[in-house]
Amino acid sequence: MKKIYTILLLMLCALQGFAQERIITGTVKDGDLKDEPLIGATISKGSGKVSSGTITDYEGKFKLPVDKSTKEITVSYIGYTTQTIKLKAGVNHYEIVLMPDAHSINEVVVTGYQRIDRRKLTAAVTTVDISDKAVGAVKNIDQALAGQIAGLSTVSSSGAPGAPVKIRIRGTASINGTQEPLWVLDGIPLEGTDIPSMENLNDIDDMYQTSIAGINPSDIENITVLKDAAATAIYGARAANGVIVITTKKGKEGRPVINFSAKYTYSPKLNIDRLNLLNADEKVDLELGLLGSDYTFRENKGEVANILKTLNETEAYKKGGWNALSPSAQTQINALRSINTDWNDILLRSAFNQEYNASVAGGSDRAKYYTSVGYYDEQGNVKGVDNKRFNMTLKTDYRINKILKLGASVYANQRKQSSYLTDTNGFTNPVYYSRLANPYFRPFIDGKYNYDTNVQGKETSSLNFNIFEERENSHNRRTDRSMMAIFDAELQFTKDLKLTSQFGLQYDNYSLEKYAGENSYAMRKEKLNTVYDFKDGKRSYLPEGGTHKTTSYNSLQWTWKAMLEYARRFNKIHDVELLAGSEVRHIDSESIYSAAYGYDARTLTTHPVIFPSEVSAESLPLHRENKAENAYVSWFATGSYTLLYRYTLGGSVRFDGSDVFGVAKKYRYLPLYSVSALWRVHQEKFLKNAKWLNNFALRASYGIQGNIDKNTSPYLIGLYDKTSILPGKGEQMIKAETAPNPDLRWEKTKNVNLGTDIAVLNNALTLSVDYYYRRSSDLIGMRMLPLETGFAATTINWASMENKGWEIALGSRNIYTKDFHWTTNLNLGFNTNKILNESVAENSTYPGREGYPVGAIFAYKTAGLDAEGYPVFVGAAGEKLTAEEFFKLNKAGASTLSAEKQRNLYTYMGTTDPKVSGGFINHFEYKDWQLGVNFIFNLGMKVRVQPTYSPTNYDRGLNTNRDILNRWTANHTNTTFPRLMVSGYRVPEYVQYSEYNTYSMLDTWVRNNSYMRLQSVRLGYKLPKTWVNRVGIANASVSVEARNLFVFASNYTNYLDPETMGNPFAQPIPKSVIFGLNLNF
Repeated sequence: MKKIYTILLLMLCALQGFAQERIITGTVKDGDLKDEPLIGATISKGSGKVSSGTITDYEGKFKLPVDKSTKEITVSYIGYTTQTIKLKAGVNHYEIVLMPDAHSINEVVVTGYQRIDRRKLTAAVTTVDISDKAVGAVKNIDQALAGQIAGLSTVSSSGAPGAPVKIRIRGTASINGTQEPLWVLDGIPLEGTDIPSMENLNDIDDMYQTSIAGINPSDIENITVLKDAAATAIYGARAANGVIVITTKKGKEGRPVINFSAKYTYSPKLNIDRLNLLNADEKVDLELGLLGSDYTFRENKGEVANILKTLNETEAYKKGGWNALSPSAQTQINALRSINTDWNDILLRSAFNQEYNASVAGGSDRAKYYTSVGYYDEQGNVKGVDNKRFNMTLKTDYRINKILKLGASVYANQRKQSSYLTDTNGFTNPVYYSRLANPYFRPFIDGKYNYDTNVQGKETSSLNFNIFEERENSHNRRTDRSMMAIFDAELQFTKDLKLTSQFGLQYDNYSLEKYAGENSYAMRKEKLNTVYDFKDGKRSYLPEGGTHKTTSYNSLQWTWKAMLEYARRFNKIHDVELLAGSEVRHIDSESIYSAAYGYDARTLTTHPVIFPSEVSAESLPLHRENKAENAYVSWFATGSYTLLYRYTLGGSVRFDGSDVFGVAKKYRYLPLYSVSALWRVHQEKFLKNAKWLNNFALRASYGIQGNIDKNTSPYLIGLYDKTSILPGKGEQMIKAETAPNPDLRWEKTKNVNLGTDIAVLNNALTLSVDYYYRRSSDLIGMRMLPLETGFAATTINWASMENKGWEIALGSRNIYTKDFHWTTNLNLGFNTNKILNESVAENSTYPGREGYPVGAIFAYKTAGLDAEGYPVFVGAAGEKLTAEEFFKLNKAGASTLSAEKQRNLYTYMGTTDPKVSGGFINHFEYKDWQLGVNFIFNLGMKVRVQPTYSPTNYDRGLNTNRDILNRWTANHTNTTFPRLMVSGYRVPEYVQYSEYNTYSMLDTWVRNNSYMRLQSVRLGYKLPKTWVNRVGIANASVSVEARNLFVFASNYTNYLDPETMGNPFAQPIPKSVIFGLNLNF
């Protein structure tokens, strides 16, 4: 009976609940496009935290059953401000208007040519917020992208001030052409050069012309990265490596808003303990041990040898050892053990940087403006290495009348860098010198310079090198100036039709000054290299004094484009967007180099160089001048059709012409194109009841991207030169450098992209997955030619490669309450690269990369050491061989194998490019506190490091790594480090290691370079308005941020940082702490 009463009671409660339920209906519309419905907007009961609810149909209408306890509903849509609607008694229908979120970067995608509603986006595109809150305090724009975008990998070239970042989007698409992405600033492509290779980073000469080097990150609103052909084909023959579009801040309607920010950075002194160098006691013992052994290479080098030579006790030590030395010799040698000069302390420093930015923005409905200035003073951790940057931006927008809008923007910056004067041996580089300088060497004695007689590593007399004297008597200074002006015009004929035009002017200049005084090592070395055998004896033909060398570079680029755009909605369900336009671009550049000798820095005077022969004059040019000019013309069109905001088809085509290619008419205007499609599956009726599903879209695209190799010409290139037919007589000649190639054309990359975007649980969890396949063809590659052509080889369009991979971007709103928010983003990019066709020179003994990645590393496979401490090689069948057997050496130590067979001796070890890259980003907010924790990682890549010592040519006069203490000896055989070899034993092998690059090509020196870096931890606090409003400040915030706190890496022993591993010249990525202040008035 009780059960029956219970059932009846439940039924009554249910009936009463049903009686209290009412139906809420309404329409949700776009606040910008007044009459346009928002299809797929989410309507939830209560505050929106409950997944139960509904979505709007294709007319923007919705119907939601609620009970009387529901007091409000929440309306949300991606890219729009969420609204909470209070339900009124007796009112069941609501007209709701959602406004685009001014802080959202997802509502509209800016591609540089168009602004595309993300609901219609068919392409693989990612937009990044680079505010301090999102990415932390970055020095340069390229650093802001690290770990933010799936499929985009970044590797810092150096930790030096102003050093660029190597960026790759979906791998590398060219062998010899440009490999960097195209940068676009507010619609205008920027001109620049590739990031220098790792081996060329020992000089600020190579730190120039990165196209975005001078742009202030504080002026940027957001950055959009275009990846697939659907997004980039519109950019034509420069977009195969991806496109990065920068959108800068602009004025908004309202009162003037003033922003001021200041950042102070402290970078602690680098710690070179990871270099694992010998201390003074170990170095002295090593020199003594070698001097008493049969290893005689440069046996007169090192301070121990100098002491014994001065006291004439060298032979006594060799015969009788330590006990045979006099007390004086023992005392002087033991005195070296206690010196231990701290090169870390005297060559490096803690750095203090400061940055200030101020801007004012505002306007009316007819005119808007944005103005900013910025100053950045960056010290390097190496003394005397600095970078200063000054920026200024002016932007205005005018609405002349109902149909005409005009805009003008000016971006100006100046950068000044100072550094050391570079040396071919690298000794003047403090980071490199710290590896070589002996721990017992004192750079000063009694306040005077003490010269390092060992550092040259030569048997010749010393050139008296002292790194501090060198810095005092030389300098390397560089100034970059850049200005860009953009003028915009928009003519709105009708609501649906408008004409836009944009003209951009970019001027770049840099001046480089290198000075070496008469008392500098650089000048002494240059005089040594210019010695001539005169009748009265050998001497340098350079005049007394120093040298002053300058380089000036100027580049002027202008771009003009005009576009006609048509966009219209038919019957509220059909959307058509069409664009057609033309673009013209012209670039002029000029560089001038001048060198003067006999320079006096006090009087600023020079003396002429009297060359003793024409050959000597040719070897020391005093003036060089280079000029270049390129022109481009393009026509392009795009179109898209959208039905019900559910199905979208898109396409684009572009024709490029340039004087860089197209001598043959059939190659002048080959098209680049793309086709793409989008299906917003969650709008389908069969998913109508899936209230938890906020977004489910499928994307597909196919197209052809282009790339240009500006270093290859279709014409016969000749260089003026001189040759000596008769003794002492020089004859003018023209040397043919490259064969003509009228069929030269741009490189092509066919691109397939399949992607999906998913959002669930009121967008609490989002997922984007893309698969891509890119096949690059017509790549500029070397091709061997028949000898009767007069050329051994030439570069033509014939090589090919492929890239394929996956991209995953996962976002989650883990906790979202009134006071506490926690969001997480994980970005993953998987890339596999392979060269499909490439040639290798017939006489090359190093393998070609066909069938391997563009960054392939090959090495000789070894299996430890033999019983005498020599490396054991692994043959093709796995057999263990000596070097003599492996290389088939003759008695002179040269291989008797053909070049092809020598190439086959190598084993593929891996690639220098990461197979997996990404970032793991967490952001926390509690009331007015903010905490951001960002990790970045690059996985699956290798690097070839330099051997820590040479087994045949080890220079005992220099310091070295402790690996040499672990070398094979008769008393220490359990090691992988080979013995020091002597010239009279196993002669063919000794010659092979001594005169060839064999030892550095062992697999021993190929290391795993995977790493994960804690990029930044930032804590911010927004000061209470009740405090700051009293002093006239609208908003104020403070922050503290730590960057590069620690690195999880596979193995970067003997190097300071995995990103610069393999390059002993590069400054490592420094740790830093940044204190920030932001004021808003």
